[in-house]
Amino acid sequence: MANKTNAAMVSKIKSYLEKMYGIDILKPGNDSLEGAMAKIYTDIFDPNLKDSAIVVFRTLISLFNRRLGDTTNNLPATNRRFLYRIISNFLKSNVRPDDITIITFNQDIQIEKILNKMEHTQTYRKFGHVFDFPSCYQIWFDKVTFPKHGKMLFDLGDGNPKGVKILKLHGSLNWYSLHKSQKISPKAMFKEDRPIYVTRRQRIDIQMRYTLGSRSRHTIPVIIPPVTHKSGILHNHIKPLWNMAEKALENANEVVIFGYSCPTMDFESSNLIQRSLKRGTYEVLWVIDPDPLVLTRYIELIRPAEITYYPSGTDYLGRRK
Repeated sequence: MANKTNAAMVSKIKSYLEKMYGIDILKPGNDSLEGAMAKIYTDIFDPNLKDSAIVVFRTLISLFNRRLGDTTNNLPATNRRFLYRIISNFLKSNVRPDDITIITFNQDIQIEKILNKMEHTQTYRKFGHVFDFPSCYQIWFDKVTFPKHGKMLFDLGDGNPKGVKILKLHGSLNWYSLHKSQKISPKAMFKEDRPIYVTRRQRIDIQMRYTLGSRSRHTIPVIIPPVTHKSGILHNHIKPLWNMAEKALENANEVVIFGYSCPTMDFESSNLIQRSLKRGTYEVLWVIDPDPLVLTRYIELIRPAEITYYPSGTDYLGRRK
């Protein structure tokens, strides 16, 4: 699909990988984002390759961001979404919003849209605040921004953390840093103490500009690409989220794993899950995924006392009662 919507960018990445590694990323089996990212990311630290690799790496990051925006901006947040139904069921089972923590490796903002819809739905007002922006992220932002004449914005909270917590371990499309040029160096792109801003937009414009008075700056989403040793490029504000996530899993009395296969090559993520769930005190672990191999993966990781597996399409709410 990216080859249809962003052909020039795909062509640049394809040419580099063919020249350097003889890999045609348009062939089935070679179109892994993780595989392409890992090779190009490694090359930017090679003195003999870095000049050309940096250009391609920047293109790949831009393509990744655009595809995330293109594929998620128009997804509606409805009460038919599995996450909506899971959160709704917890609330109706008298679990307080403050006691719910969502840990995600996705960078889109679908979780936020769903919680925002619940926050503005009469049914859930009796449970207190479900969604509080941006304190839900549990990190410090240098500034909260929004377009002057923007529509579809998240309501701004009062600064007192409350509601469901969202720990985004790989960053988020609506978190961004500022840069004077579009030709951003990897050092500037991943500088661990660069200022981080958050936008209230519910639709992410990947090419949005930040304007203050007569000054205008380029922006880039703060995301962690799928590379090995990602801890080396984590922003100082994001690093504590990994510790928070581990403690949340350790102390949870019920864990729901939904939409994450825990790939074997993502060592840092799988290690975090394995450590925390092996030490955890949870009573039940739910794995919701249409692929039985995902269940097998978690059994091999932690062998919990109880795992409940439902194939795709099963009515989760009805089964959980």
